[in-house]
Amino acid sequence: MRLASANLTPVTLELGGKAPAIVHQDADLAMAARRIARGKLINAGQTCIAPDYLLIPRTVKDAFTEHYRDAATTLYPRPIDNPEYTSIISARHFDRITGLAEEARMKGAKLSILDPAGELPAGQIGAANVRKIAPVILSDVTDDMKVMQEEIFGPLLPVVPYDGLDEAIAFVNSRPRPLSLYYFDRNRDRVGRVLSETVSGGVSVNDTLMHFAQADLPFGGIGSSGMGAYHGFDGFRTFSHQKGIFVQSRYAVSDWLTPPYGLFFALMTAFTDWRLGGRSAAQRSGADSARSPRLRGN
Repeated sequence: MRLASANLTPVTLELGGKAPAIVHQDADLAMAARRIARGKLINAGQTCIAPDYLLIPRTVKDAFTEHYRDAATTLYPRPIDNPEYTSIISARHFDRITGLAEEARMKGAKLSILDPAGELPAGQIGAANVRKIAPVILSDVTDDMKVMQEEIFGPLLPVVPYDGLDEAIAFVNSRPRPLSLYYFDRNRDRVGRVLSETVSGGVSVNDTLMHFAQADLPFGGIGSSGMGAYHGFDGFRTFSHQKGIFVQSRYAVSDWLTPPYGLFFALMTAFTDWRLGGRSAAQRSGADSARSPRLRGN
């Protein structure tokens, strides 16, 4: 944006952020775990829309964790010696991600390293020689840990328990606007509530990443996660200029609305005020109707 401003060039910014995945206790936990693991671990978590952390009801936290463990180890039974599991892009980022995990461990987080083949020494999460980091579940995380402050961009999944959906929504809304948000639930009323009470660049319901793959959906961030949108027609519109053109007819009402003002101007003004007043009332009524819920629970 700074470079573009020198030439007054418009820009679209797709930034990043900490994308939350919220799972409701009534969701299909096994399905949610598979899809979150897939979205989290593709490219070893090095995508801007990867689920960054998980919000899970306290009552099903342990059950979900086991499902996630099963899903991750099924996808990558050998995370180190595995050509299908991606290396971290550079040594600097390898050190950054392992540093996030170590700092969290020092501050009291528990690390569950998903290394079913035993490729790593005990307690070690990655192999520096190939820059690969095993999938890791972090529990007992707190806000003072960097892993809960910075975008991870790696295969670490912090798990944050919650006691009610209000608490989960408040947790998301107390943080910068994410580029993506993921919600897993079978109840359409609750889905509608999460969609209406949170703000994010885009959302996938009962899956991860897939809103990005839809060419007909605009993709972009909001607030600290970016501005503008692209994909499909929205991309054409974003990177084009819409030139507004007005062509006046030979006889125009505007010719009567110039000084010196007389009776016609007064009548037109009164008529316009009346029309706008009536339309405003109708719009208020329509807005009230639009706010009524249209989603029904299963």
